[in-house]
Amino acid sequence: MAFQTVAQPFAPSSIWNTPIGSNAQFQAASGAQTASIQHQAGVNTWIGQDAIPIYQAKSTDPMATWSYDSRGTNADWTFGNTSSMNGTFQMRTPTDVQFKTGDGWAIIVSEDGQHYIETWLGSKTGGNSYHANYVVENTVTGDGIANVPGAHEGIRAAGMSLMGGVVQKEDLDTLNIDHAVAMAISTTQAGSSSTPYVWPATTADSFSGSYSGSIPLGSLFAIPKDVDLTKIGITTQEGMALAKAYQNYGGYVTDTAGPNTLQLAYLEKGVSQGQVDNLFKDMGAIRSHLEMVTNNTAATPAGGGDHSAPSTPVTTTPVTTTPAAPPATTPSTGGTAQPSVSLGSGSDQLLLKISQDAYNGNAQYTISVDGKQIGGVQTAKSLHSAGQSDLISVRGDWGQGDHDVAIKFLNDAWGGSDAKDRNLYVDSATYDGQNVQSAHLTLADSGTKHFTFHDYLV
Repeated sequence: MAFQTVAQPFAPSSIWNTPIGSNAQFQAASGAQTASIQHQAGVNTWIGQDAIPIYQAKSTDPMATWSYDSRGTNADWTFGNTSSMNGTFQMRTPTDVQFKTGDGWAIIVSEDGQHYIETWLGSKTGGNSYHANYVVENTVTGDGIANVPGAHEGIRAAGMSLMGGVVQKEDLDTLNIDHAVAMAISTTQAGSSSTPYVWPATTADSFSGSYSGSIPLGSLFAIPKDVDLTKIGITTQEGMALAKAYQNYGGYVTDTAGPNTLQLAYLEKGVSQGQVDNLFKDMGAIRSHLEMVTNNTAATPAGGGDHSAPSTPVTTTPVTTTPAAPPATTPSTGGTAQPSVSLGSGSDQLLLKISQDAYNGNAQYTISVDGKQIGGVQTAKSLHSAGQSDLISVRGDWGQGDHDVAIKFLNDAWGGSDAKDRNLYVDSATYDGQNVQSAHLTLADSGTKHFTFHDYLV
């Protein structure tokens, strides 16, 4: 792919396109920051599905009116001498623009393919009008980071561009993520409050004083070169592609994701469900091998030394594994927290983590196993955008083999924008203490989605 295009944004010298250097120094696994990333208790690993939509405007798209509460004051602004506060501008905008996540994210590339805006709390306000609480214009040919402490080159908490480190659909289609990856960590990992960010970050969240961990925004984590990726438990081609990206380029901490979530990657809108499921299968193996690069500075980016581009392409040969019963030491996503709701009875336990996007009331749903509803109508309480989940215990006596779980979303609601959209999420599940890898569902419309767990004869 060519640099300085939407498919491979930013200059070759950008941090997003700089491979881990030959002089990179890695923190020991016992170091506070590396240990926090690898296995901090109570922090769930996550993949940001359908997180960042990227749109390319065309000359045939209508000229739309945008308003904003504030905008970035970086030098890339090309929409005239508009105010930095409470201003308006006009831009050709595709009519199918959607704003994703609770942060109202979208990237719209101008028709010249060289400029783009990114939004925070964006929404459609009329037939051909849009609003964003905060908007930044940037260039595809730039470096994707700000150069002055306190400045923003994008809407990320770290001051970085939202375009930087996105795992695009093409990356997964070609199984070649040829750039660094954007990460987000929990607020219990981020910190300290006195040093909330390091280069290449230039700022932190407005609530950084409440950070309770030790990892500054801007920190770089990677899988060391001497780790054999074929021997760490990677089971899918997509997982191997992401692991290679972390080994070749690393991941930069760009944001926080609530009190108990580590986001290993942000995916472009349009990535297939199968690709997402495969990344979820392998995210734990990747996380457990990440180490902090301790000498990542402006003078020694990515650790300095030789930054030769990786010469070994990602294999497109399917990764195969021999099915086996999961070992007793497989980590559980259920933790030791007490369930907020207990349903059914029996010696087997299915633990579900459920969250929602609330709008004009909470999301409601039912749970069925093998076609039999267990309990009545449930009401979600935890907010997905805050990285929180309800813990639901479902009990029964299920025999050996595969069992179907159906989650039926009952009351979808839509108020005209992503900020006014009620959705339901199955964040994760365990069965008798073992992770259920397929249990990651997004229910954006009323209806039913399924996953399967397996009961092993023991």
